Amino acid sequence: MHPLDELSADEITQAAELVRKKLGGESGKLRFQVITLAEPTKAELAAFASDGSAPLRAAECLVLLVDKQEVSEIVLDLATGAVVREKIIPSGTQPLFSPDDCFLAERIVQEDPEVKRLLSDRYGISDMSQVACDPWSVHLADDSDRSYAKWKEGAPQGRLIQTFLYWRKDGGMACNHYAHPIDLLPVVDLNAEKVIRIDGSERMPPPKIPSEPVNYHRDLVKNNTYLPSKFRDAPAALNVTQPDGPSFVVDGNVVKWQGWDFRVGFNYREGLVIHDASFQGKMVLRRGSLVEMAVPYADPHPPFQRKCAFDVGDYGLGYCANSLELGCDCLGHIHYFDGTLSDSAGKPYTVKKAICMHEEDQGLLWKHVEYRNAHNESRRSRELVVSFIATVVNYEYLFYWRFKQDGTIDYEIKLSGELSTNLMSAGEDVPSH
Repeated sequence: MHPLDELSADEITQAAELVRKKLGGESGKLRFQVITLAEPTKAELAAFASDGSAPLRAAECLVLLVDKQEVSEIVLDLATGAVVREKIIPSGTQPLFSPDDCFLAERIVQEDPEVKRLLSDRYGISDMSQVACDPWSVHLADDSDRSYAKWKEGAPQGRLIQTFLYWRKDGGMACNHYAHPIDLLPVVDLNAEKVIRIDGSERMPPPKIPSEPVNYHRDLVKNNTYLPSKFRDAPAALNVTQPDGPSFVVDGNVVKWQGWDFRVGFNYREGLVIHDASFQGKMVLRRGSLVEMAVPYADPHPPFQRKCAFDVGDYGLGYCANSLELGCDCLGHIHYFDGTLSDSAGKPYTVKKAICMHEEDQGLLWKHVEYRNAHNESRRSRELVVSFIATVVNYEYLFYWRFKQDGTIDYEIKLSGELSTNLMSAGEDVPSH
């Protein structure tokens, strides 16, 4: 086992059991926000590469003690079960939202009596399965937001998440609900499992929910009004074949290709991580990943001024990674890497085919014609592409590490999915575009 190999399912289970033994008697309800590898330091990895000295194999756990409203960071030695390091995260500091947190927030809102009443009175919506509740963090950027977090007198600061509401008008889950935003914005305290306020309910009369269908689902496109109601004709088939197989060699998580040598990693926060990338024996990159993304919608009108996401830190790109078993978007001879993560109960699960690796032709690398005798020489260019895709609520982010034959690396991010919409605020003019 290499020190950078991610935790196995058995190691995640072991770490969760150790945490329960330590905290179970005094904690009440536990929610595991994170169980992941405590990565060795650069010095420890250098020693391992030099003489094989294996660093401590440790698990880092972020655990929410719901009854105390405390977050503990615990690092465990997996060989002995001993606690290496433990600290309580400062009050008011919150860990990221896990996928289970996001589903919990939606359930709390859909079951809230006041949300139900407002939707029924204002819009005649009584079927809560038709209401999508998109979870967004509340960053407590001003005094008003900070006051919401202290909604319960004498209690610790709440763990707030806001949910933008949309109407699934027709077609159930297939409906593009972003075409039908609702003006209500519930704010949830996940620790209390309670809606603590509902912004937008003071606006009277309530604005009209847009009703025209704007769908992308293949079964509903025919109902579109101002967007095309059928797909364009497909181009002729384009097949990528590699009769001799790929040019890369994979040994566990280590990849060799055209002078490149690197290790593929994966975790809950950053998703894909590139370790120890060297070219022709020379180190190029010790560790490469995306550490944060800021997505400010920049709407100055309350309550939408709170609509700002830090997608890596708020949700975790690894937690949001697509399983490419559902449909792969790469062509050619493909090698996949799985990702192993933990849920809020501390149980491991595997994201099958979380990472895709393939080669792409990139046109001409070099060409010259000797004009005196018309002799032509040319070389094709090829790249090795290591990628994954994360769905962060409404957006798809497509991440590509491109290794080139000249020893350079490109990092490309593509944006897809859907805009997170909201109704125009009172007094806003309808734009002409």
